[in-house]
Amino acid sequence: MPIQVLSLFVRGSSLDEKTSKFIGKSTPSLPEKGDRPHPRESRVGLPDVEIMPLATSAMDDLEEHKSLFSKIGVFSLLTCLLQPKSRGTVRLASANPRDRPKVDLGFLQDPADFEMARKAVRLALRLGDAVKAQGFPLLRGIVVPESEEAEEGMDQFIRRRARTSYHFSSTCRMAPELDPRAPGVVDDSLRVYGISNLRVCDASVFPQIITSHLQAPVVMVAEKCASMIKADASKE
Repeated sequence: MPIQVLSLFVRGSSLDEKTSKFIGKSTPSLPEKGDRPHPRESRVGLPDVEIMPLATSAMDDLEEHKSLFSKIGVFSLLTCLLQPKSRGTVRLASANPRDRPKVDLGFLQDPADFEMARKAVRLALRLGDAVKAQGFPLLRGIVVPESEEAEEGMDQFIRRRARTSYHFSSTCRMAPELDPRAPGVVDDSLRVYGISNLRVCDASVFPQIITSHLQAPVVMVAEKCASMIKADASKE
């Protein structure tokens, strides 16, 4: 099984709108000590795109994989939006707790996500060209947009190839119960509002998705939750 050994993290503001060439914008200045920035301002200097080089097709469609890649070696550049603006929903399907919930991932509902996705795909194509130029034996692009120039064609490619990386988060947000952005589910001690002796300690409590992979932060949250539970038990 191929193992990912490298990820590239890029700020969208450092990429040209049309070509994804680096334009070298400086990192935004950090707030003064003691100032509490707005959550959106605090994320301005964080990466928007991750590119994962993989020695596999990185496809969900098994039949397409078999028809295109079963007899050839493949090198993929999997692009990922780290700060998507689109939002999905998780709702109860019925009063039966055994019924699966209704999940709408909400992919690409916000036009800003297309803008960032275009930058990510163009950058991946430029990286692929650079790899070939340095002598790596990449013969041809197999799953690529027909044109880098036409936004409509690029958006069709993005819609066709969009997939999840299975890093779901923020469905039980840590936030005030009546937060105007989206109601909070747990308080800052991970306790579920309105229910005693119930806490949540997984990726669902993040107020908004972090700009990286979720595994290590989830371990951190779980360790903190365990410490809080033990501290509360010692007071009884």
